[in-house]
Amino acid sequence: MTWYGSYDAWGDFPDGNTSYSKILLRYTMGCATGGCSDWDYTTQIQLMIPTGVMDSNVASVDTVSLTPLVIDTTWNVFEVEEAYELARVITPYGGSLPNNWEHDFMFDVTDYYPLLKDSVKVRAFYSGWSSGFSVSTDFLFVEGIRPRTVLDIKNIHSGYKDYISSTAFESTFLTSKTVTLSPSAKTAMVRVIPSGHGFVNSLNCAEFCEKDYYLKINNQQVATQAMWRNDCGLNPIWPQAGTWLFDRANWCPGDKALHYDHDITSYISGTSSIDIDVDVEAYAYTVPPGEVPAGYYFTTQLFQYGDYTFANDVELTKILAPSHEDEFSRMNPICGKVILEIRNNGSQNLTSCTIDYGMEGGNPLTYNWTGNLAPSTAEVVSIDIPNPADWESYTGSLNFIASVSNPNGQPDEYSLNNKKEVTVTAPPIYPAQMILQVRTNAAASETFWSVKSADGTVITSQAANQLSNYTRYTDTLDLAPGCYELVVGDTDKDGMAFFANNDGSGSIQLRNNGGTFFSENFTANFGTEIRQYFTVGLGIGVQESSLQEHINLYPNPSNGKIHLEYYAPGRTDLSCVLTDVNGKPVWKDVFEDEKEFNKELDFSHLPAGMYFLQFNDGKGSFRKKIVLN
Repeated sequence: MTWYGSYDAWGDFPDGNTSYSKILLRYTMGCATGGCSDWDYTTQIQLMIPTGVMDSNVASVDTVSLTPLVIDTTWNVFEVEEAYELARVITPYGGSLPNNWEHDFMFDVTDYYPLLKDSVKVRAFYSGWSSGFSVSTDFLFVEGIRPRTVLDIKNIHSGYKDYISSTAFESTFLTSKTVTLSPSAKTAMVRVIPSGHGFVNSLNCAEFCEKDYYLKINNQQVATQAMWRNDCGLNPIWPQAGTWLFDRANWCPGDKALHYDHDITSYISGTSSIDIDVDVEAYAYTVPPGEVPAGYYFTTQLFQYGDYTFANDVELTKILAPSHEDEFSRMNPICGKVILEIRNNGSQNLTSCTIDYGMEGGNPLTYNWTGNLAPSTAEVVSIDIPNPADWESYTGSLNFIASVSNPNGQPDEYSLNNKKEVTVTAPPIYPAQMILQVRTNAAASETFWSVKSADGTVITSQAANQLSNYTRYTDTLDLAPGCYELVVGDTDKDGMAFFANNDGSGSIQLRNNGGTFFSENFTANFGTEIRQYFTVGLGIGVQESSLQEHINLYPNPSNGKIHLEYYAPGRTDLSCVLTDVNGKPVWKDVFEDEKEFNKELDFSHLPAGMYFLQFNDGKGSFRKKIVLN
């Protein structure tokens, strides 16, 4: 995807004669041949479905006669297609990403199965004005019994529209639609996918302001939903080159635009049609001269279904932790906790179920969940494991298995969706005696940290609003064998190094306190928090040691001034060479017999762009990409 427009490919799907209980879309985003773009652009995956209606446009003008006026033209006749949006992802600020970068996004597209058959044109739409990104799509079909039959899918709203006032927006784009219902429909759902873009007004709308939308059925408001992501500082693609950590209108750079499903079953009984309307919380502004108005992408879809196939059916939909999936990388690798998502696929509210989990070959553990899940809704379940040594000790990677059963105390009527298995990587092994060293920036009041054991015992902690600017703090740790969680956070959700503020730069490091050398440096441009699980004294984990762990560079990207923090007793001289993208050295230095330092490297005299900083200490080497703004 190198320029604004549509990128089409034909998908060869099953013929529709086989029942599938689950269909997943894996959207893999990567960099274009010349690297990733610096900007956040909207991408959409759509199915282009023929409507049976023919249209035409002018292909060419063959001849023109002026006396009398006669224009002979050639017309291009085509069948009109309707776009059904399956997924929306906004690209990351990718200027600092390596050219071989890739990231997977997973979408449940099961309910689109009536459209996913035979040959279908699949469209990747790219709103970018520069190159670029690559996209590939894989559809994963799981044979089985569907939770309910989809009778019809209708687009109510689809596209992008400038927003200047609510009156203009709703009268020309989000208009009320009357929809004829299927006589066989027993249940129904409205799906809404909104995202706001641009900010040319004092409210910073549509992108940086929190507004609601209102779903109305037959002019009766049935749902209110905030169009807002308040978790961009926890983005799994981090750090990025731009304002990646700012919360936005239902999206984050390098992440999905969320969809919202609203059950409207109670409004379809005893009627042959319904009116569907979506309104946006009102605001108005005058577009400044020379500026482009802000606006919204909006997709509204109506799904009509038959009745539920089963009364009691619980599905294990996701294993978030432990997991190797890209979208859950912020919470992995993990110990002492399991995070799962369960879904109620039955017609009865789900109030209880049994969850069994554990490492392959070990002793499974059991958790009895209780709650109240309506049909077709899901919940993330977090399970603490006070004694992770109960897990089979392992290093490297191993399979983790989880399953659900006994919905509402009854036998599960469809057990084929109860179990999942994932390959997971062990958390790192750290020494028992360590020093946690935090150097604050110019906004020290925002910084806090804690180290906790698996049972929640606080080993050490520091609350916000109690620290001094540009000060080094150390906590000496002497840990018993077990699983631990380190959290370093920022109340303003902009980390300890970020180019778009005046907070300066700080640093976070774990290092040994005697014994075998160890050092772990954490990226200061972390957004909301760093959360690192590790083990001490168990057979769980992966021992880590490399030159890269002794070096911390921040901020990156920068305005030209970068801090190089180094801690490596027992190592030799450190040589550094900075090269441009063509491999030409533009700066070099050698730090002799310095085992610990924090130096500011001034590259502000160099042109803005991408560079590579090569380190070598005689025992190892590594290269780090840096971006100068």
